[in-house]
Amino acid sequence: MVHQGGPGPPRRATTFDILFIMKHILSMLLVASVFLSQIRPVNAIVDPLSTPNNKFGVHIVDENDLDDAAKLVNSSGGEWGYVTIVIREDERDAGRWQKVFDRMRELKLIPVVRLATRGTADGWEVPTEQDAEEWAHFLNKLNWVVKNRYIILFNEPNHAHEWEGTIDPAGYTKIARHFRNTLKQTSEDFFILPAGFDQAAGNTDDSLSVEIYYRMMYESDPDIFTLFDGWTSHSYPNPHFSGSITASGRQSIQGYVWELQYLAAYGLPQNIPVFITETGWAHREGTTENTSYKPAEEVAQLFQIAYTDVWDDPQIVMVSPFLLNYQAEPFDNFSWKKPGSTEFYPQFSKVISLGKQSGLPIQVDVASVQMVHVITSLVTDSQFFVPIRVHNTGQTIWHSADTSLIVYDEAHKPIGTLPIPTLKPFQT
Repeated sequence: MVHQGGPGPPRRATTFDILFIMKHILSMLLVASVFLSQIRPVNAIVDPLSTPNNKFGVHIVDENDLDDAAKLVNSSGGEWGYVTIVIREDERDAGRWQKVFDRMRELKLIPVVRLATRGTADGWEVPTEQDAEEWAHFLNKLNWVVKNRYIILFNEPNHAHEWEGTIDPAGYTKIARHFRNTLKQTSEDFFILPAGFDQAAGNTDDSLSVEIYYRMMYESDPDIFTLFDGWTSHSYPNPHFSGSITASGRQSIQGYVWELQYLAAYGLPQNIPVFITETGWAHREGTTENTSYKPAEEVAQLFQIAYTDVWDDPQIVMVSPFLLNYQAEPFDNFSWKKPGSTEFYPQFSKVISLGKQSGLPIQVDVASVQMVHVITSLVTDSQFFVPIRVHNTGQTIWHSADTSLIVYDEAHKPIGTLPIPTLKPFQT
C-alpha cells in the first residue's frame, strides 16, 4: 500500500482491517485470522509530479541545519519540501543516517542524496564499480522518507578536480550506468539522477564544456541519456553568479531548458522531471565583502522573482538553492545564514513569505499484526479479549487521528474500530 504523507485533509486515512473468526462452541478451538487489507507496494518509482508537490528546496551540508531548512521550505502553506544533502563514502554510517532520515520524516522533508567519494590531493576520487555494490548495500539498509529514493550520481565531472584530476566523459558514463544498474537491481525504488554539470565551464586543462562532454558521453554509450529517471541541473545565473534574471539559455537560471533542448538529439526524454539541485546568486556580504557580487537585498528580490516567474515551470520537481549555511570561504557568499550568527540574509525571509504547495509524496505504508496470546478454548456465550500487537514497518508516521483498525465478524461485516496510538516507523 502506498500512502500520501501526513495527517489532516485532504489526506487519506490509513485503515488496517482485522478479521476475527470465532466459533463459540464448547471444547472447540478458537480459529483466528488476522490480516492486513492492504496491497503490498510494488517496487517501482513513481512520478513525483503525479501528486501535489512542493517544489521549494534548499541545499545543506550539515544535518544540524534540518530545522532551519524546514522553516524555509515548509513555510506559508508548504509541506514536504526538498533538501539536497551529500553523503561521502567515509560517512556511510547507517545509524547516523537513519536518524537523519527519521528527523526529515518528522519535519516533512524529502531527501535528495548526492553521492560523493573521498577528497585527495588531485580532487575527488574516481568511484569504482565495486563502490556501487557497497553504496547499494548501505543505501538499502535505510528506511527512506518517501517511496522514491532520490540519488544523484556524483558532481560536475566536467571539472577535473571532481574526477581525481582527469576529464573522462567515457569513464563517468560507464560508472553512471553501472551505479544505476546496481541500485535498480537492489531496489526499483531508487530514483536515479545524473550528476549536475557546470554549464559555465570552458575548454581548459582542468575543465570541459558541457557540449563536448555530453557528446563524448553519448559517443561512448548511445543509450546513456535514456537511463535516468530525472534530470539534474545546476542552473546558476552566470557570469560570476550575478547574471540577469531575464537571461535565458546556458549559464542562466533557465539553464535546464537549454540542457533539455541540447540533449534531445542524444535521447534525453523531453518530459523528464527536472531537479535544479544547485542555483542562486552570490551576495557581496560574507566573512569579507566581495563587491563584485550583488547586495543581499537585491539577491532577495531576485529569488522572489525567480520562484514566482521563472521556476513556476510544471516540469520542475524541485529547486534547492546553494547553500543554506556555510560559515567560511569559499562559500560564505552563497550562504543564506550570516557568519557567526543565528540570523539569515534577506532572501531567507523573502522565500519564507512566498506561498507554497502542501505536498503529498507517495510513502510506503506497511504494518505487521500479531496476537499476543492465543486462546485455545472458549466457553459458550462468553466474551473474550484478544490482545494484538501492531507494528509500523513502513515509512509513514501513523497519527491517532487518522489511523485505526477495523474489526470484522466471521461474515466479513465490520463490527467496530480500534484506535491506534501515534506510531513512528518501527514502533509498536
